[in-house]
Amino acid sequence: MSATRNNVAVLGGGISGLVSAYRLLRQGNRVTLFEASDELGGLGGTFQHEGHSMEQFYHVMLNTDEHLLALLGELDLADEASWTETKMGFLYDKTLYPFNTPVDLLGFGGLSIAGRIRTAFGGAYIAKMLNDPKGLDQLSVSEWLEGIFGAEVFEQLWRPLLRAKFGDMYENVPAYWFWTRLRREKGSAKEVKGYVNGGYRRIADRLRTEIRRMGGVVRMRTPVYAIQDAPNAIQINAEGRWESFDTAVSTLPLPLLREISRGRLDQAIPQLKVPYQGVVNAVAILKKRLQPNYWNAIVQKGFPFQGLVETTHVVPMSQTGGRHLVYLLNYCGKDSETYRQVDGDIKFQAVKAMKAFNPKFAQEWVEDIKVFRAPYVEPVWPLGYLKDKPRMRCGSTRLYLATTAQCYPQVNSWNTMVGIANDVAARMQFDMDNIYNSEPRATEASPSLVHAG
Repeated sequence: MSATRNNVAVLGGGISGLVSAYRLLRQGNRVTLFEASDELGGLGGTFQHEGHSMEQFYHVMLNTDEHLLALLGELDLADEASWTETKMGFLYDKTLYPFNTPVDLLGFGGLSIAGRIRTAFGGAYIAKMLNDPKGLDQLSVSEWLEGIFGAEVFEQLWRPLLRAKFGDMYENVPAYWFWTRLRREKGSAKEVKGYVNGGYRRIADRLRTEIRRMGGVVRMRTPVYAIQDAPNAIQINAEGRWESFDTAVSTLPLPLLREISRGRLDQAIPQLKVPYQGVVNAVAILKKRLQPNYWNAIVQKGFPFQGLVETTHVVPMSQTGGRHLVYLLNYCGKDSETYRQVDGDIKFQAVKAMKAFNPKFAQEWVEDIKVFRAPYVEPVWPLGYLKDKPRMRCGSTRLYLATTAQCYPQVNSWNTMVGIANDVAARMQFDMDNIYNSEPRATEASPSLVHAG
């Protein structure tokens, strides 16, 4: 622990911001966290239905999520996690197929017998035998998958799934990203997923409690309008006045951070032109179970959604008041026609989509449908991204990054972001102990600096 209490700012109250603040406080620093909205947790946000808190976006916790599980242990939440074996389905040509075992694969009507056999061997090769991903960063996922599975399997199975996830940008996504995704989700013999009592909101609330207990300041509904580098300091304008900090960490998406950066700092922030995928998410609150699988991939021309997740195969019904929760997903850019659809159209499409999964489904099953959007869910990684991946520190400034742009090649998940926040907080502490504390301390900004909204 540092002998000197440094004054640190954290921009953003998602999971990486909360963990960064938590770690920096435990290391003996003073911390102020700035969050623009009225809720912490980022994509872990919730809504209320009949007195029960439900998640706006579905989240999955795997038994291989070492960073997140370790954090739960520290927060005394590990014993409140329940684990459930789950199933996957595949909606193809108006038929819902199980997609969990070799026997299921042999019965999949979307491929020839030869294609099914090749799919089984190709999946086993990636999951169990391909332990050295060297070179996959420079190889497109489409070229790689077609080489392993053949043209038929790629055209019928993988190309539609990649297009659903990344749109027309899928061609240049590195194979390295897909390899890590598959290895994460197939890290154990069975599909097992976990849920913490109270959901991800419970984790965010516990972190806020710990941050405040250690003297941290959490400033809600406080957007940062501008940030700039200064001698031995980082200066932030959040409420019409400038404040100085010894150092800061930003968890904002890089496009947003670039919008508010000023002066020399603007050149220090990575200038990567990486597009982001957003998501449009319809949450159906049902009186009855819709279908047998937790997660379902969808490959059907003209279908209005790319995936369907029924989270109450994992989330205890006691958490939802006996309701079943179905999440219908569309990944898309924030400027796309899909993203800009009005809520009423999305709800209508959700009802039609659920009928395709279960012919017995009726409108009377629906208590409500909520629609949520998030513009920056995950970057669309370009080939060779490893060499361009942002470093923890922005040049020679005192600003650090803990953002989704640093996830690659890991999947953007709370587990990944907890790991990044752990590493960034440790690096910041090292620099504060070994570099910054030998320099003059930050002072309040000059009164001549004015609001930069």
